[in-house]
Amino acid sequence: MSDLTVKNLGVRYDDKVIFDGFDIVFKEDKISVVLGGSGVGKTTLLNAIAGLKDYTGDVDLGGDGISYIFQKDRLIPTISVYKNLDLILRSQIKDKKERREKIENMLSLLEIEDIQNKLPTEISGGQAQRVAMARAYLYESKVLLLDEPFKALDTALKQRLLKALIDLNEKSPRTIVFVTHAIDECLLSADEYFVLGKKEESGAVEAVESGRIESDKKNRTLADSDLALVREKLLKALL
Repeated sequence: MSDLTVKNLGVRYDDKVIFDGFDIVFKEDKISVVLGGSGVGKTTLLNAIAGLKDYTGDVDLGGDGISYIFQKDRLIPTISVYKNLDLILRSQIKDKKERREKIENMLSLLEIEDIQNKLPTEISGGQAQRVAMARAYLYESKVLLLDEPFKALDTALKQRLLKALIDLNEKSPRTIVFVTHAIDECLLSADEYFVLGKKEESGAVEAVESGRIESDKKNRTLADSDLALVREKLLKALL
């Protein structure tokens, strides 16, 4: 096991260069937050890492398997929450009792055990994103990619889900690459952060700012004085 390493990444859409010789390293079992303006290439980076977008260069995941949490939960609407999760485990665990135990433990951790028999259409957006998180962590993977999964949620719910993500990653560590527009989400959850921008001469993506946040994620609040400098750096880089 090791860090997730991207070397000499090249991505094009027709004649438009998105990435050209791009390098970045995401630390093993840490939460790396990627910020940047709309259309800069954040989702393209995730899709290249996931193998969903053709690219040149090298992507070393540092281990086996990728889970991906999208902006939309992508649950199957015609089967229950429990069956959505069971579907993920069937190829890995043949014993039904063992699958049930894993699913029920995960639902309990995310405080959604009471909705396991409901259809995805019968639950709230916040509950659906918790189910998506449960699905991602039930699937055996080394890397977890998040593409603005909390974008449509209110501030209080976002903070609760970020805490749930932090708790889950402490219990079952993954190398997380978390794309967001929201500085507050970064401040609350990041071990390290990267701000993407575009080179003036070529328009290709580069990292214009990066850094680490050392304080304990489990006890952070947005009022913490040590986050003020980080917020200032991020605002400057994004503007």
